[in-house]
Amino acid sequence: MGNFPQDAMLRTENGRKTVSREGVSILPIREGKILLQRQYRYPVRSWQWELPGGFIDPGETPEEAAVRELGEETGYTVKKLCPLGAFYPSFGSTNEKIWLFMAECGEMGDIDREPGEVIRLKEMPLEEFNGLVAKGEFMHGAGLAAWARYLSSNFRYNHKEGFSAFYPRVVGQRR
Repeated sequence: MGNFPQDAMLRTENGRKTVSREGVSILPIREGKILLQRQYRYPVRSWQWELPGGFIDPGETPEEAAVRELGEETGYTVKKLCPLGAFYPSFGSTNEKIWLFMAECGEMGDIDREPGEVIRLKEMPLEEFNGLVAKGEFMHGAGLAAWARYLSSNFRYNHKEGFSAFYPRVVGQRR
């Protein structure tokens, strides 16, 4: 995750502090499987499934941040990056905006995690991941938004030809 400067905190009219920073969340696909992270999250005191992501550093584009975060957290390079738009996770309490991407993973390289970050990686078939979501076992908000955008897009991933082969989805066609 990128550095978090103090000026990224915004004090609202009622005196509450909120994050005023943009971030990214990446849906990484490698050989037809989603690359998931399992990380202990102290605020909820449990191990959670999530997608790679983090803050956009000053002077960095969302695309650059997505490539950097995927590399830092998983070690993988990006062969292709597809923007899935942005969303506000909770605009009633923060102006944080998260940019969503789907990435076809390239080669495995070095992992450069934050100190204290313990992340386990797992490649999971899309159908199995969809089951995690349906059962409520995947609770990562930005990851759910990325998955929803992926499922509702007019394109679908072709497992035989890879990320580069996108085909328009016919209205009413089942995936």
